Amino acid sequence: MSLQFKGIYKIKADLINTTGLHIGGSKESFEIGGLDNPVIKVLFPIDLSHEEKDWKIEEGMPYIPGSSLKGKMRSLLEWINNRVSENKGDPCGCGKCVVCKIFGAHKNNKVEEPVKLKVSDAYPSKNTIENWKDLGENIYTEIKTENVINRINSSATPRPIERVPAGSEFKVVMTYEVFKDEDISNLKNVFIAMDALQSNFLGGGGSRGNGRVIFKNIKVEFISRDNFLDISKEIKTEKFENIKEAQENFEKIKNLSKGE
Repeated sequence: MSLQFKGIYKIKADLINTTGLHIGGSKESFEIGGLDNPVIKVLFPIDLSHEEKDWKIEEGMPYIPGSSLKGKMRSLLEWINNRVSENKGDPCGCGKCVVCKIFGAHKNNKVEEPVKLKVSDAYPSKNTIENWKDLGENIYTEIKTENVINRINSSATPRPIERVPAGSEFKVVMTYEVFKDEDISNLKNVFIAMDALQSNFLGGGGSRGNGRVIFKNIKVEFISRDNFLDISKEIKTEKFENIKEAQENFEKIKNLSKGE
């Protein structure tokens, strides 16, 4: 199969967790007697000032791994497209359905197309970092104690879990590669998956209220092959308040690749 690179859609969005968020981290980084259910955190400081002035992520701040976000979106899209029952719970690996074309075919080395969607780790916004200062020095999370109730004697067994506080905001960046016209049409499924995530949850403990999220301030741009060859060329951009608005105006997003 002959593939011709046409360009990249870049999707930027603010992800806000409206309830406490728990995406598990390594217990090895905690001292003996420490918390059993930590969230994943940055191990070293990260300077992101090249993206936004004075945007710096300090050691110990929580973040959202791109793999967690992409994996949940893929899972939801597989349910929507009836791909789960055929694979007995494993990710789809047919290489032909829209899920495989966007996210990649699971354990299939014979696919002739590259994975279209790449999802970066999402770091807390400057505003959220400022708000976290109210929690105390070097404190960026909350501890929620859950209880397992004995059905016979009503005794409670406490179970502490670390969560990112509700209202925290993370900067999401996704890129979507385009090689043919079908890829442009399939892009709408990325927004379908993002919308589905808003009706589901991210991370662990979703059935107990954790991980409700929403996307806001959606920015979509198309960086064409010509833009890479000539950086003086204008990059076309569309902005939307939320996912619903982006879905309702998908034709505008498609037209970015046409230069309209």
